[in-house]
Amino acid sequence: LVVSICIFTMIRLLLFLLAASYHAIAEELGTCEWNDQSCYQDPHLKEIQVTLGENKKDTFLAYVTPDVSTFYQEEPGSRTSVESTFSGQCGKFINISPYDVRVYWSPGSNREDVYTAEIAPFESAATASFPSHRFIVKKKHDLTINVEEWTIVKGQLLYVHDPIENGSMQLSDLKKDELALYTLQKDNLRFSEQYKMATGRDYLSTYPLRPRPLHPQWPADYFGQMHHFATRETHFVELPPDEKLQRLKPQAKHEPILRSYREQDEFLNMTLKVLSCAPRVFEIQNFLSKTEIDHIMKIATGSTLHESSTKAGIHGESRNDASTRTSKNTWVKRGQSPIIDTIYRRAADLMHLDEAYLRQRQDHEMPHLPSKTSNAEQLQLVHYDKGQQYTPHHDFAMPSLGAGQPMRFATILFYLNEGMEGGETTFPRWRNAEDSSELKVIPEVGKAILFYNLLPDGNPDDLSQHAAKPVRKGEKWLINLWTWDPRFKF
Repeated sequence: LVVSICIFTMIRLLLFLLAASYHAIAEELGTCEWNDQSCYQDPHLKEIQVTLGENKKDTFLAYVTPDVSTFYQEEPGSRTSVESTFSGQCGKFINISPYDVRVYWSPGSNREDVYTAEIAPFESAATASFPSHRFIVKKKHDLTINVEEWTIVKGQLLYVHDPIENGSMQLSDLKKDELALYTLQKDNLRFSEQYKMATGRDYLSTYPLRPRPLHPQWPADYFGQMHHFATRETHFVELPPDEKLQRLKPQAKHEPILRSYREQDEFLNMTLKVLSCAPRVFEIQNFLSKTEIDHIMKIATGSTLHESSTKAGIHGESRNDASTRTSKNTWVKRGQSPIIDTIYRRAADLMHLDEAYLRQRQDHEMPHLPSKTSNAEQLQLVHYDKGQQYTPHHDFAMPSLGAGQPMRFATILFYLNEGMEGGETTFPRWRNAEDSSELKVIPEVGKAILFYNLLPDGNPDDLSQHAAKPVRKGEKWLINLWTWDPRFKF
């Protein structure tokens, strides 16, 4: 017993030390003002005291969403938030057991159960769902027995399979390492209860593994708020010949490449406009030039598009779901061409990040980061034909229990065409005091949309749920760029 307690204590200490190292980095980068252009600590981060059991106390900086009245530059309490007509929400499924489970959505009416996710021991998965939806949990190696059933409740995001709690197992049945992970998840649930009391929302990350984001976030204080930034990555206005558009290895540089084919101003000045404060959504007009779009579309014509897929967690399989996502896509590497490399660099300036975040780094670059791997995914080139859509979903997925809890931090959508009927990007759960319907963003050539998938305290933002509305006439082209924090892991 003494040996077991010692091993358990050592594992817990290791987990806390790993998380603390990430906290230290976030603290270092998160103590200056936004106008320093290097870091920013949100003023709505409030310190809360948490108690996890005897001699287990901690403080945590939790993000408390501002009063909706401030979104209109009015005194708090002068307005109340309207309830969205859309009732969807995230459902996080936590498997606090030593065996793999599979989760199925039960649609009822004698219809067959629908596979949703596979969850490894002491791990989790998430899906977009609705109140009253029913889910069934089965052991992976014995699908004949239901070990848990959940019914989604409005405002409740966490659903737990705990065989110790339901009496089907004893705590003594767990091995030493399993006991440590079980205790971690139970502490996380206790933390979530206190976090929800302070913020009004469930905690979708895993405490204490998930630190505050390393990357800064633009403030979204009120509707229509404007932010400005300048980039040396000016627009291409003439397409270089093919021999100058060969693949390259992205690396640090001092001067924009192929300067003679660009606008000749030293800087490109751009403006972000706040469309939503919760979630934080920004619009940037004319982010891409017509020449850059023509180049991307030329890449598209030479690529094979595949059916888009969805995934509920890191341990499950990607699947094609025609009821959820019906577009086609392909992937474009940063080194595909100098123009694609330029788009990444301009996007880094938009997010106030060193461009090295968005590529493989050399040993001497950014030694404070936990990995040399790029924090950005390849560009996803997406095509929607008539009738195709992507129903409301989140871009984040539940990470493994590794330190840092790497997740998608920010999403940028770049629109490549316009004039279609339908095809809007919508945020059905945006907080406001006037309109219960979804926030609609109409595709326009060259426009970009930036939104954050994580809150300033590191918790995934459930309100970042968004959709691509069905295209009723014409077609829709866009590219996505996802940036991860604190590192990329998929």
